[in-house]
Amino acid sequence: MKLGSVLLVVDMQLGAFDGRRCEPMPDGPALMARCRALVSEARAQGQQVIWVQHAGGAGGAMDREGPGFAIDPRLEPQPNELVLVKTRPSAFDGTGLAVLLKGAERVRVVGLQSDVCIEATALAGHALGLPMAVVGDGHHTWPTAGFSAEAVRDAVNGRLAAAGVRVD
Repeated sequence: MKLGSVLLVVDMQLGAFDGRRCEPMPDGPALMARCRALVSEARAQGQQVIWVQHAGGAGGAMDREGPGFAIDPRLEPQPNELVLVKTRPSAFDGTGLAVLLKGAERVRVVGLQSDVCIEATALAGHALGLPMAVVGDGHHTWPTAGFSAEAVRDAVNGRLAAAGVRVD
């Protein structure tokens, strides 16, 4: 059975945007707006939307028992959309996602964090032979090691493209 295109929304959780546990993300509002638009577009086209939540450690921004674990309410997953919980960077690690995506024509990945969960998920799916595509402006991160968030995101897009992952 062909799934068609799937939109995989990774770690767009309240804890990353509420300013309580994380520094404000550069362009966080722009990322939220872009993800909202991509989700709306996918739904309008009848595509499957799958949500991934990171269950972080106790007291962390995405602590499973804390308020930051919830998917940001500005995105509003629908009751017919699957929500998976992960504990590692790759959304494929221990979630059964590979089985769910078998037969997909294309898997577009958006969300957080470019240099951790987005990169790990895209590379893992690609290694499994899935048709992975990362929306180049549909993911973001925080500055790190003297690099701006935009530079980190652009470097991730470059590494993914070099590895054979489509970057839209």
